[in-house]
Amino acid sequence: MDKRSMRGRGRGRDYNSTRKEQASGRGRGLQWRQVSRTREVGAFENNADERFNKTREKHSKAAEQAIKSSHTGYESSSDEDDLDDEGILSKLTNFYKGNRTGSGDELILSHDEISLGKTTQYLTECCQSGALTCLVCISSIKRQESIWDCKACFAIFHLNCIKQWVLEGVAQATLLSDEYFPNKEQPWYCPKCRNEYPKQECPKTYRCFCGSEEDPHPDPWLLPHSCGSKCNKLLENPTCGHKCLLLCHPGPCPPCPQTVKLSCHCGKQAAKTRRCGSGNWSCGEVCNKLLACRKHRCQMVCHSGECTTCSKSSLQPCVCGSGKRIQPCVQPVWNCDKKCDKPFRCGFHKCEKVCHEAGQCGECPRSGERTCPCGKVSYVDLLCTEDTTPCEDTCGKDLGCFGNHKCSRRCHFGPCGSCPLMAKKPCRCGKREKEVPCQKEYTCETRCQKIRRCGNHQCRRKCCTGDCPPCEQPCGRTLQCKKHKCQMVCHQGPCYPCPLTSKVTCRCGSSVITVVCGKEKATKPPRCRKLCQIPPDCHHAARVRHVCHFGDCPPCKQTCLGKLSCGHTCPAPCHDNVLVKSETKAAAPWELPRSDFRVEKLPCPPCKIPVGVVCRGGHETGTFPCSESRDYSCGRQCGRLLKCKNHKCQLICHVVDDADVDDGHAGSNCAVCEEPCSKPRPEGCAHDCVTSCHDGECPPCHKRIRMKCHCGGVPLKHLCSDWTSRSLEERNRMTSCGTNCPRTLTPCGHMCPQTCHPGPCPPSTACPKRVTLRCPCKRRKREFLCSLLQTEKHAVQCDDVCLEIKAARIAEREAAERKKKEDEEKRQLEEVEKFERKLHRRSRLRKRGSSQDVGANTGIWSRLKDSWLCSALQVVVGVAMVISAIAFAYLQTEV
Repeated sequence: MDKRSMRGRGRGRDYNSTRKEQASGRGRGLQWRQVSRTREVGAFENNADERFNKTREKHSKAAEQAIKSSHTGYESSSDEDDLDDEGILSKLTNFYKGNRTGSGDELILSHDEISLGKTTQYLTECCQSGALTCLVCISSIKRQESIWDCKACFAIFHLNCIKQWVLEGVAQATLLSDEYFPNKEQPWYCPKCRNEYPKQECPKTYRCFCGSEEDPHPDPWLLPHSCGSKCNKLLENPTCGHKCLLLCHPGPCPPCPQTVKLSCHCGKQAAKTRRCGSGNWSCGEVCNKLLACRKHRCQMVCHSGECTTCSKSSLQPCVCGSGKRIQPCVQPVWNCDKKCDKPFRCGFHKCEKVCHEAGQCGECPRSGERTCPCGKVSYVDLLCTEDTTPCEDTCGKDLGCFGNHKCSRRCHFGPCGSCPLMAKKPCRCGKREKEVPCQKEYTCETRCQKIRRCGNHQCRRKCCTGDCPPCEQPCGRTLQCKKHKCQMVCHQGPCYPCPLTSKVTCRCGSSVITVVCGKEKATKPPRCRKLCQIPPDCHHAARVRHVCHFGDCPPCKQTCLGKLSCGHTCPAPCHDNVLVKSETKAAAPWELPRSDFRVEKLPCPPCKIPVGVVCRGGHETGTFPCSESRDYSCGRQCGRLLKCKNHKCQLICHVVDDADVDDGHAGSNCAVCEEPCSKPRPEGCAHDCVTSCHDGECPPCHKRIRMKCHCGGVPLKHLCSDWTSRSLEERNRMTSCGTNCPRTLTPCGHMCPQTCHPGPCPPSTACPKRVTLRCPCKRRKREFLCSLLQTEKHAVQCDDVCLEIKAARIAEREAAERKKKEDEEKRQLEEVEKFERKLHRRSRLRKRGSSQDVGANTGIWSRLKDSWLCSALQVVVGVAMVISAIAFAYLQTEV
């Protein structure tokens, strides 16, 4: 107990009393009680450890037992021991083996010659533990449990499961059908084959397979759920009247083993003694019975049942007998397209029917009593040649509409037509009303909210009348097998069991049992008595003989006799698959150490035979045990000739690779000669060999040589080895930069047409360039090769068009000069007038009278006109006009 708990418990006491107890020595008693309580706690802890250890051991044992039982992977029914199926089958079929007919003259065929079919399979599965499965609860059927078997599919169910199935199925069907079928008796159906049974046949008691004994007692020497007596059921397929001779058994009864005298199918051969179950037999001859066409005979081999229809054709008359044609015998009756055209008794009309039998023309359709179209007026004495006339009354025929209206037209021929009136009609479901045409059906847009018979989905049909259709959606629920889904339409209640089956076989596949879907993993495989066919997993040719089984085969105990790597034989037992144990420490104190077992292939033990071993360099031979033999070094120098063939290996004795022992040459792992190479270099190479001392020729030089191309514009680099190994022509090609030569040809001045090349450029007479020449007026042009212009003289002359253009340009130039001259004279005159106004503006005397000014001005102009200044001005103007004309002509020439 800690101090806090003691302090907390002491708070309820008085402080003064505590002081008194301490003063009187009672504190020692408290200390003693505390020590005794500590001892009790220690003893309690020891007992708890013991109980914990016991509980841990108990749980460990339970866990080991659970692990062992989990390895099987089967249900509790698999713990039952398998019965002696061979003994039980031989006892059941004893009547088939030794039974005699009533006369005692003939022995029934042996069991091996009788095809028991599905009966043998049901018997085998019934003897096999865990092979029978109830399709309702999907669990194995034990031998002591009460069962019920279907009479149609012979499936076996638990009695309680089938009772619950019947009660749930009938109750659900009753709830679904009370509204529409209140008095109908509801049947129930087999969960597997859906065979219908009346409600009164609901199983209530546990009976054997033949139904003769109630609550049969289990007997290990009999078939489970069997009474051990004869079956005595009337045989079927065919129903011969005999009874089953097998002991009480599951599944269908085998074919009848009794012997009777039976004739062949066609009856030509005499009757023979055969098994009753096999029925009639075929003699192998042609049937030759007259077929239904009464013209041909059956060509099939003696067969059972009625003969097939005739496949041939024959000439058949039509119904009226006026025509004939080839018609299949299966369809001998046919009608032609010819009208009868026989006169009636009246003598006025003829029969208009097409190809009918004689005497079926009947009376004239216009004879006898006739009426008007509406049927209100009748005509008795009217001849067949006269037509009836409509009466004056209203037609009055029922139009067949919602309002039961009558035709309001006068008596008329032909149909009355649809009702033209409007009526307020309810919809089909009765929830809406609307005024619509009387003959038109009215449906509203209201969707039905009722739940369908499946109980899961709504009807959702527009304007439903209440009779909701059955649900059409698939069920889709997962069946009890957990592998497939229900394929039926949506329904209430549990789904039918999965109709599929699976096969469970032994290891070799010889013994097979059929189980329901989903039970193949929980069903114990059938027992097989054949020898194991699993090939050996070791190096031996065959295993020790043992029967077929699941799991691993027993370990091989034969001698290994394997050939060791040294060539000797291993004398130990086979160790290819040895079970090895490995322990794992507990991760917690309450856990036990875990032991794991695994199969491993162990190596053969080491060989102890002494053998001789040569040293690594082959200098001497030593003796070692075979398993300890290894390569060793004798300590001498290797002494082999190196690859340079100038020096020897100085390494200590070692393994020589890629070399013979006796040839004395060095291997790939011997020392490498590090002396420099002294061999002469190739012509033209000024570099040293970069490798050490070696044999043979020196490696190619990888140094680069710098040089310029032929044209001298591009610097180049080449490997020395490539340059020295090439010819003169190849060197010229290597020196070329590959671009156009930048030099020009003389005297044409064009670029050299060749790529970078050695030597001088070609002469200008070979220049491929083209030169353009023009006529003197620069209008016409023509191209010539540069080489032709250097050897010959070529010129382009002006033509008539050029002359016309030149004359037009001269005329235009002259007109421009004249206009320019006139403009210049006008400009000069304006400047003179302006100058005169400036001179005379200062003079006040001349401004006083306009007449004096005009006379003065005229006198000045006349004096200037006659003076030398006017002559000089004219000369300057003329020179300027000439210069401007020359400049204009020059500009036109350039253009």
